[in-house]
Amino acid sequence: MSDNRDLFTRGRTILNDRQQWEDKQRLFYIMRHRGKGRSNKPWATAADLHLALIDEAVTKWKQFTMAQVINAPRLATFVAMRQQLAETTESAADFFSFELKERTNLMRVLETAVDTMWLRGRGVIKSYVDPFDDYKIVHENVDPLYVLFPETCDDFGDAYEWVHVRQIPVAKFKMDRRYLNDVDEGDTKEQERRINLMRGGKDAVERMKGQLGTDFSLIQQDKELREGYTHSDNKDTIILWEHYVRTLGGITVYTYCPTAIDIEVRKQFGVPYKVGGRVSAPFFSFQAEVKDEGWYSPRGVAEKIFDKEIYASEVWSCKADAITLYNTPMLTSETPIQNPANYRIAPGEYMPGNAKFVQGGQPAISFDQEINFARMESEQASQMPDFGIQKPGQGKQEKRTATENNRIAALQSVGQNHTGNIFKDSLAKLFRHDWGLMLQYKRKNLTYFISEDLQTLPEQALHDEYLIQVGGSTEDWDKAARVQKAMQRLEVFKGAPNVNQDELVKGVLQADDARLVKKLLVPQAQKAASEAEDEAMEIVIMTDGFPAMVKPGEDHATRIKVLLGWMEKQGMQRQPVDKIAQQRIHEHLAVHMKYLKELQPEAFKALMAEIQQKERAPMQGAPQMSGSPMGVRPIAPPRRQMQPAGGGMRRL
Repeated sequence: MSDNRDLFTRGRTILNDRQQWEDKQRLFYIMRHRGKGRSNKPWATAADLHLALIDEAVTKWKQFTMAQVINAPRLATFVAMRQQLAETTESAADFFSFELKERTNLMRVLETAVDTMWLRGRGVIKSYVDPFDDYKIVHENVDPLYVLFPETCDDFGDAYEWVHVRQIPVAKFKMDRRYLNDVDEGDTKEQERRINLMRGGKDAVERMKGQLGTDFSLIQQDKELREGYTHSDNKDTIILWEHYVRTLGGITVYTYCPTAIDIEVRKQFGVPYKVGGRVSAPFFSFQAEVKDEGWYSPRGVAEKIFDKEIYASEVWSCKADAITLYNTPMLTSETPIQNPANYRIAPGEYMPGNAKFVQGGQPAISFDQEINFARMESEQASQMPDFGIQKPGQGKQEKRTATENNRIAALQSVGQNHTGNIFKDSLAKLFRHDWGLMLQYKRKNLTYFISEDLQTLPEQALHDEYLIQVGGSTEDWDKAARVQKAMQRLEVFKGAPNVNQDELVKGVLQADDARLVKKLLVPQAQKAASEAEDEAMEIVIMTDGFPAMVKPGEDHATRIKVLLGWMEKQGMQRQPVDKIAQQRIHEHLAVHMKYLKELQPEAFKALMAEIQQKERAPMQGAPQMSGSPMGVRPIAPPRRQMQPAGGGMRRL
């Protein structure tokens, strides 16, 4: 097993080189969960408080980041790079979103990885398929502390090697069919015996049990103490190193145990996953910022504001100490007090010797002001500006002006958009990898739900010629602002002839709830056809002498055109209309024109212009309409009868 020993030596070198980074991460973890603590207390029972600025910032950024993903109508947007129906592309995007949300653990793992990203500067997700569970896609959160990565490499895409340190309980290790269990069913007992001997004999599992090692024990100890499970000897834990090495032919994985190098835990294998015909590493990292080159360069919010938390916690503890001193001050007396322990400061108690309180001076600073100053500095350092109405500062506080608040909002928007785009670029790589896995390991179940409807993905949608991007926006975290923006867009472009009105309405519904699009939106072409058909039925009713009610919510423009078209047809065919039918139709048309003028004045003007143009330029071969068509200016029901004349409806 000389190869494993050489690989282990290289992994140890990477581990030693990152010692400084590892120590910082251990400090940040402690500060987030229980605070660093005061180095020197003024007395044994003095306050030791923890103002959790790091935890507040991590939680705030995590919620903002996850809102971009959760609140989007789809997890990803698909753009077909070859000719196909738009409905097919949308089906692929809907199926992909449903598959990841409902049939994988992505959303839960992504939240943990995002939390780690904002704490440590990087979050890592491993995406692979489980061949023993119908090739289900599995996502695994990997703490960057347990990824040994060369400092000179930036990400998994350009890394020549890296190590994933796995801590596996013994019981789980024995049930995992990937380890010590890849003997073919056709092997004889003698072959199986030799393989077991090569892998360390029957006591292989016992030999692999052991300590976590000095390099990981402190970090793991902090975590275990907080979570409340034992960590003293770790007799039930097996440490495995999965060493990934990139070659010209792909990526090869070597699995070994650091405490038992000679045991062949698993045969070396190549990474089988491909995206676009190229080998795809199953690891994806999310970085909190883009700064210097190198894996360890991104900083989390903990590294940016840890000194502010230390200062704010110290000031808070000093404030508590001051309260203690003022509430239980020291006493002095002109004469010695015998056995002072027998006396206590309480109402009605006797204190001999003319005892007096020792008067302390006022604090030189305002504790609350200093705490707020540290909080404000931490918010600015983590790119989350303070939105308080008061101006922060040491002196007199003044209210911010509207201009200042607007500029603060603009600054916050720029910073959040930039940070959100960094995250979305990394998440898009994971989405392309997952889509590649779906294509490589064919999905047997192609059904999915969209807006409570059961759909089936067409076979022609399963190809890799898509441009896949994250579907969310950096503004999706604020639902109220999202809806307001969509409503403003609808009001500005409502009725514009060169703007798709259906998409405007769709945007408003999606901003509120994406499921409403399928339930409520009826495309204009479909609605117009339905309205025209309904108006034609009402004309039949009115020609029989019965009135037809006009509803405010109807498509008045479409119905007016149907009425005028019917009247023109009657005039061209010189078919008489009885007086009662004329009155019903005229009244009906007048009400439609009234509603159209009140509710859609621009559409009313356009319709009038269209009618006037048609009268000036009649169709060739058709009888010319004389006079204005009935109802062009319907103010009241007609007092005169109408009859066909000259190819049109003319007043008598």
